[in-house]
Amino acid sequence: MTDLLLVLQLAIEVAFGLLAVRTAVSWIRSPDRRHGYLALALTSLALLILIAPALGGSGAGAQALTDLALVLFLFSGYALVMFRDTFVPISTNSRRWITAGIVLVGAFGIAAQLPADTQRLHGPLQSTAVAAVLVAWTLCILEPISRFWIAASGRRAVEAARLRALSLGYAGIYFVVMIGTFGVSLGQVGTLVTDLITLAVVPILYVSFAPPAWLRRFWRQPEEDQFRSALHDLLLHSPDRQTLAHRAIGWAQRLVGGESAFVIDSDRSILAARGVAADEAEQIATRNDFLSVAGQGHQPWRKDHMLIVPLDLEKGRGAIVIVSGRLTPIFGDDELNRLVQYAISITASLDRVSLNSRIQALERAKSDFLNVASHELRGPMTIIKGYLTMFEAGSLGELSPMANSVLPLLIAKSDEINWMLEQMLETSRLEEGRLELNKRRRDVVEITDMAIDGVKMLLRGHELKVDEPAEPLEAEVDTDRFQIVIRNLLTNAAKYSPAGSDITVSIGRKEGMATVSVIDHGAGISLQDQANLFTRFGRIQNAQNVQGTGLGLWLSREIARMHDGDLTVESEVGSGSTFVLAVPLKQ
Repeated sequence: MTDLLLVLQLAIEVAFGLLAVRTAVSWIRSPDRRHGYLALALTSLALLILIAPALGGSGAGAQALTDLALVLFLFSGYALVMFRDTFVPISTNSRRWITAGIVLVGAFGIAAQLPADTQRLHGPLQSTAVAAVLVAWTLCILEPISRFWIAASGRRAVEAARLRALSLGYAGIYFVVMIGTFGVSLGQVGTLVTDLITLAVVPILYVSFAPPAWLRRFWRQPEEDQFRSALHDLLLHSPDRQTLAHRAIGWAQRLVGGESAFVIDSDRSILAARGVAADEAEQIATRNDFLSVAGQGHQPWRKDHMLIVPLDLEKGRGAIVIVSGRLTPIFGDDELNRLVQYAISITASLDRVSLNSRIQALERAKSDFLNVASHELRGPMTIIKGYLTMFEAGSLGELSPMANSVLPLLIAKSDEINWMLEQMLETSRLEEGRLELNKRRRDVVEITDMAIDGVKMLLRGHELKVDEPAEPLEAEVDTDRFQIVIRNLLTNAAKYSPAGSDITVSIGRKEGMATVSVIDHGAGISLQDQANLFTRFGRIQNAQNVQGTGLGLWLSREIARMHDGDLTVESEVGSGSTFVLAVPLKQ
């Protein structure tokens, strides 16, 4: 039993020695108050455990060793309460009272000449000194236990877990010291049990004061569950780059428990900031020049109490800067790896928002051009068409035979331009949400005939055949917009068919729909081109180099669908095309 107790005592000394070395190394790597106080506290306890077996005996040397143990004991308590101050600050006056109280209790204990032999009876003054020492040290430990646990309430998952872990760490230290103090009087069996418990507590102290990566991942798990559901909205539904960046740094803070954060754009401006004023963030960025350093690689890196996550944006390098706070766990490799993946998503989304903004600006410019151009050109073309018609009617005098021969072509071309302008106006109205249908119950056959009459001049050179039923086909349609679709299909058939070929218009009914089919014998359309046929500004490359706006079929399908119908095509290269407009019949 004695040998086993010696082995356990050695194991405890080694365990606390390694814990002290671990915290000392952390202090050297991050020389701040927090790491310093923790290193001093655990080193003091390790030294106390190391010299504990040597306590006893008599003489000045033994008394000096006892006084040293007293000082180490009280100093560990003082360092631990100062370590608490780096997380949850203590007022200046309170720190002064704590320091003075520790010094006075220590001086009282030394003056009382506590016996080096722990088995000797204490006098009244010595008993009072022992009680004062235990009470002072206990207060230094118990207050942080409750303070950290209470402070965890209502905080983010990572911060709350960090505070509770610290509370458990303090409780572990208190438990180790108390069972070490009173366990000696329980005999060998009691000592064996207390030594085993003490060894079991050491890993708890390690993960409490220096949480490993696996524990930090466990702490983040509640936030990760929310993060996965929020990331979709974050990346796809942020209206602008500032909003996206603000949301992004909010989640970055939550994931790693940062106190504040800000995003530096590629032009070195502050795109968003949380927990810190924008001008203060700009001053920090100016002093540290994060982008130049970040430009050396894509991996996050640390500087002082900050974690810098590079953003490889389209216009240049940016960065997310996360500032650690009192409650932030020490940034480790796990946080760095997690934020690398996060930064890739944020970078892509910021670029997407920028691209969408440029696309929207181009769309607005196109719409404005269509609107302005169609209005500005419509007036002059109306005048030109009017004079050409007057020349054809002879109202402006006789023309030469050669001039009379070209008038039909000029009138047809003016009609074609007016038709293109009408398409541009309708497109502009549709994009701006001003295209409203005036639907009434009408005969599809009658409206189709009217549309054919309106483009007969453009169909010259083709043989037009019309196949229509004898009975009416009634549907709820906007007469003008329905004719736009028919005229567009007919003019396209004329453009893309060889001169002299037939164009057939077939009107009928099918499965409760009124259908108007326009059939030509042109070059046909490949399946690949059919996929882009109904897109806005979509043009098909062809050997004839037919001119057009690329709006007609897109506008026609949109009008058809506004009627709860559709516009479809069937075509093969070399076999012509069949376009079918279908709208619901009126029952």
